[in-house]
Amino acid sequence: MKPTWKDDPQMQEEAHRRGVRARITRSAILWTPLAVLMVLLFLFYIWDTAFNSGDHGGSWVLVVIIGIMAALFAFQAAQALLDLVGEPSTRTGLVTRRWSRSDSFIIKSHYIRLGKQILRGDEFQLAGVKEGDYVDVTYYSNSAVIIWLEKVPAPASSATGSTPLSNE
Repeated sequence: MKPTWKDDPQMQEEAHRRGVRARITRSAILWTPLAVLMVLLFLFYIWDTAFNSGDHGGSWVLVVIIGIMAALFAFQAAQALLDLVGEPSTRTGLVTRRWSRSDSFIIKSHYIRLGKQILRGDEFQLAGVKEGDYVDVTYYSNSAVIIWLEKVPAPASSATGSTPLSNE
């Protein structure tokens, strides 16, 4: 059987990196226009309500609702845009928890916790990872999306069960 790119781990990693970057780009394309629209509507209706007595249908309830929507959409857009212009982060640590849950009726998300940080990955990335494993993770720091994850051997101090002494 002829080897393909799917047999090469380096090619798999590069293809997966491009896929994660494409998802972040799609997120920016989806949320940025909605955030801009909601911010413009918020500004229009706050002006209409405050200075025109609501001549164009503005009310304080509408201003609050649109303001909340603008904040939510802007948060999602800012995360994606900051990840697109920034560099990914790398971290090595102990997986203290691993779980999955359905974020919607269709999509199941997988998560790990390294210390106090929660990172989101897909089933392919987190297939062999369980609590107590040490991993080397590359991820987008703003949206906490895992780009690539590899299991690494445990440090010598925790493999022997001893803990380093502190000078307190």
